Amino acid sequence: MQFHGGNTHLERVHSAYEEARGDDGVSAGSGLKALTSEEVLELLNIPKNSLIKISAALWFLNSDMFAFSWRDRDDRQYCKLLPADAVRAAFHPMPFDSSWLPPGTLRFGIDAAGRRWTTVSLPPAHYQLSIIDNDLGLQQAEVPLPHLVFTGCGHHYWVWAAKDEEIAPQTKLYHAPLSNVGNDGSICFGANRPPEADGAHILQAFQLFISSPFNGHLASSKSRRHQGDIRYLLTDLATQEASEFPLEDLLPIAPREHPTQALTLDTLLSRVLHVRR
Repeated sequence: MQFHGGNTHLERVHSAYEEARGDDGVSAGSGLKALTSEEVLELLNIPKNSLIKISAALWFLNSDMFAFSWRDRDDRQYCKLLPADAVRAAFHPMPFDSSWLPPGTLRFGIDAAGRRWTTVSLPPAHYQLSIIDNDLGLQQAEVPLPHLVFTGCGHHYWVWAAKDEEIAPQTKLYHAPLSNVGNDGSICFGANRPPEADGAHILQAFQLFISSPFNGHLASSKSRRHQGDIRYLLTDLATQEASEFPLEDLLPIAPREHPTQALTLDTLLSRVLHVRR
């Protein structure tokens, strides 16, 4: 058996932002330079004599607080602090329903771009995998897999492995012992389009992934025993009729500067969700 493995307006706004930043990449002084209403209209290419006038502004202070400023009819200026929840409620008046969440749901939410995301825990189990062998073609193999953590955001998905029986924020994560999975756990679905990652569809997305053929794409660096191609380990486990996955064979998902220190679920989840914003 052988396996082989620019928008003009936005640019002008960005330029104004860069001019207000210091040389070290952080905001100069106490924050970004405050823009006047005339400057904002100019950046938007709106004539000053148009009917459009700016009477209020929402300022981003940090991830949790905002400032809302406005002028009344007598040109008196006011300003008040607003928490993020109040701003979110103002811009999203429709109620949010997570739908029925499947067993093993760890977290769910909506990211800054409005995409729903969900994370579920899948206990160790045997799976019927379709593995593409370069000599024999498509082969079916019943393989035990370790505890998996499956995360989706919009139509993008990640899968990681864990050694812990109970999944917690500080659980250390390892590369899922499967091909078609990137270094950060991102899943390549090929021509398949997975459903949105909400409570009603997260397990459908997992079934689409686990039932797809596993080829030589992204098959390396997933196993201590078979560094070159994880499919060798999967076929060995199927041939041996192994009852459980050998956890000592898992490789940690780790930063380059500390290759032996596995990242935690809390850290990795924050990283992949932040990238999608």
